[in-house]
Amino acid sequence: MRAARVAVVEDERVVAYHLSQQLKRMGYTIAFMASSGKQVLERMAEQQPDVILMDISIDGDMDGIETVSRFAPDSMIPVIYLTAYSEEETLSRARQTKPFGYLLKPFSERELHATIQMAMERKDVEISLRESREHLNLALDAAGMSPWEFSLQERRLRISGADRIELSALAENDDGDLDIQAVMHMVPREDRRMLHTNFLGDTAADKVAGLDFRRRTQDGKVQWLRAQGRRRRSDGMGDKIVGVIRDVTATKAEEERRRQAATIFEATREGLLILDKDFRVVTANPGYQEMTGYSEDDLLGKRPAVLDSLAVDEDTQVRIVDSLLETGQWRGDLHTRGKDGGVIYLFANIIALKSEAGQAAHYVVACSDLTAIRKAEKDLQYLAHFNRLTGLPNRALATDRLEHAITRCRRERHKLALLFIDLDDFKRINDTLGHRAGDEVLKLAAERMRKQIRNMDTVARFAGDEFMVILERIDEVENAAAVARKLIGALAKPMLIEGRNISIGASIGIGIYPSDGQDQDTLIQAADTAMYAAKNAGRNGFTFYSAQMTEQVRNVMLREQELREALRSNQLRLHFQPQIRLSDTAIEGVEALIRWQHPEKGLLAAGDVIPIAERSELIVDIGEWVLMEACRQIAEWQAMGLPRFRVAVNASAVQMRDGRLLRAIDAAIKTHGIVPGILEIEITESVSQDDPDSIATLIALQRMGVSVSIDDFGVGYSCLSSLKKLPIQRLKIDRAFIKGLPEDRNDVMIAETIIAIAHRLNLDVVAEGIETAEQADFLRRNNCEVAQGFHYSRPLPADAVVAFVRNWPGGVAS
Repeated sequence: MRAARVAVVEDERVVAYHLSQQLKRMGYTIAFMASSGKQVLERMAEQQPDVILMDISIDGDMDGIETVSRFAPDSMIPVIYLTAYSEEETLSRARQTKPFGYLLKPFSERELHATIQMAMERKDVEISLRESREHLNLALDAAGMSPWEFSLQERRLRISGADRIELSALAENDDGDLDIQAVMHMVPREDRRMLHTNFLGDTAADKVAGLDFRRRTQDGKVQWLRAQGRRRRSDGMGDKIVGVIRDVTATKAEEERRRQAATIFEATREGLLILDKDFRVVTANPGYQEMTGYSEDDLLGKRPAVLDSLAVDEDTQVRIVDSLLETGQWRGDLHTRGKDGGVIYLFANIIALKSEAGQAAHYVVACSDLTAIRKAEKDLQYLAHFNRLTGLPNRALATDRLEHAITRCRRERHKLALLFIDLDDFKRINDTLGHRAGDEVLKLAAERMRKQIRNMDTVARFAGDEFMVILERIDEVENAAAVARKLIGALAKPMLIEGRNISIGASIGIGIYPSDGQDQDTLIQAADTAMYAAKNAGRNGFTFYSAQMTEQVRNVMLREQELREALRSNQLRLHFQPQIRLSDTAIEGVEALIRWQHPEKGLLAAGDVIPIAERSELIVDIGEWVLMEACRQIAEWQAMGLPRFRVAVNASAVQMRDGRLLRAIDAAIKTHGIVPGILEIEITESVSQDDPDSIATLIALQRMGVSVSIDDFGVGYSCLSSLKKLPIQRLKIDRAFIKGLPEDRNDVMIAETIIAIAHRLNLDVVAEGIETAEQADFLRRNNCEVAQGFHYSRPLPADAVVAFVRNWPGGVAS
């Protein structure tokens, strides 16, 4: 929602007060309140509201419509009429003031909010349009262009600013229409045919056409005009040709001169200059102009850049002149600046051309451009020390600077802080938006970090999405923490990448010299370890190094390696917890839950698997394994003759990206030949909303026939209006709200509310964590459809599910 300062114009105080309170609740600010047109006109200029809500029937001699009609012609303040009047006469008067909205009382708060927001958007568009028109007129004026328009039906030519191209004397009337016959009479016959073909005939093309043509002015001179235009189709008013025209006589003359110069100097690709005896340019070839960026007009009568005092120091100038006077020649390397300010490296050979009297009359300067060679040398030097993408020092230069910084701090007895920074979830940006977007993120991140540190400090790109900051001469450790907070805050601000606002976090580890390391390798390792600990602590934060971290990080890395090995060596298992229909105690389905059969620690639950998998990004591979294993087990149960029942599988947020989940489900279903409808995907409520990839995945699942349920409902944040539109079939009440049933009053109210919401959205409800008969009875009385928990069964291995299903007295739901 865009906040705005709203003016309320209403003669009934109670209505005005009520309306102002509504607006404040919606997040708007009240600019002022008025009950008459006079008050509005007096307060508008001072208060400058963003929007005016105007009642038509107000106090005073003027009603709301007349008041608006007295606004300044250039006023851009949106007006929204709020009235009970809808007669055609009132509507007609209101339309003449071009309001931004017209709401009939009574209206809802949503209608009011939507109308204000649309008015603000329309205001932005109109301001942008006005600015665009002003910019266009300024640009045309600066370019010496005049807009023109020719009506093919009426044979009427109109040129805005005809005096700019000396055609104003041919105007037929005050509207600026020109005498087309008089114009054409001044155009040579061969050019006249081109004009007729391109612009004035019925066969003029729809595409943009351009044409240079001549005309003879009244004083007999030849004027070159350049016209560009395009046919604009019209059903009722006849077709028109619309475009721009300008006088290019000077341009044509310049082109002719350059053609002559190119003919003279075409034998060489070097830059050539001819100078007079005072070293001022007489003529210059295109090679020199291209080399330096100076046009011939820039050069004529002036000392060339290669001899200018801004480019060559005074001693060098003296040596060149002395050499030319003594020997008639000088050659050597020069570096100067082109017209664009860029450095140009040249090898120059200057020869004096003497008159019959033996005096230097002219000088010829031949220049070879060495800029590319020198630039290549500098680029190689740059690439050896700087990262090309971000412009930051690279790893080699950063470690070198760190070594010198440690040496200085050791000598001067100062502390030094090394910050190791890793961008959180950067791999996700590369995977979903592509590497080009990832590169833009890295460049913006580098720029923002550079602005947060002192000139004496260093920020470097260490590798990939890892950066390093060296803070010299810190008196207190808290100074390093303050910089870390600034860096995290700067990186957290949204970045506009390819039309999307992207937010990133950063995990920062901090090592301090000399306490955490007295050489660069030890200090880098300490900061890297602290960064890893910051990531494990929840990301988007910073952590100082401590000796205990090394062991902790080692244990985390060991656990990740063990989990990778578990996936490779088939140590993972699926257990299944039955879901019971409360109305008749029939088996509704089962939920697949992952287990880890650790070779030393025994059977581990999902809590020992999922956090590690998400942190190490193994969650995608494990999620695909769970889907494939669940579908394999479904096929095996069906082959054993078990009745069909739904099998729910949990999916993570990472799987929802880039179509991974859809591909995994499609592969598992096709591999084991099961019906898609038997499979259900459980997602958390935070995954299900706002993310376009997630919503697209849910819609594709619906088309595939796979059902979707929202897991752990109530513990996150849900926008019910968007939840209603999502293709889901069930909500699962989190066990946190079941535990206190039926004694805990808060749990009772929450459970009843969730069930009521689900039913209003035509969704079934599954309650998990049922441990007592009292909990089950309460849920049954409140029309909860399905229950799951230890009261019915613990999660079971696949073979135990067979016995459970066959022996369950309620059978399987049909």
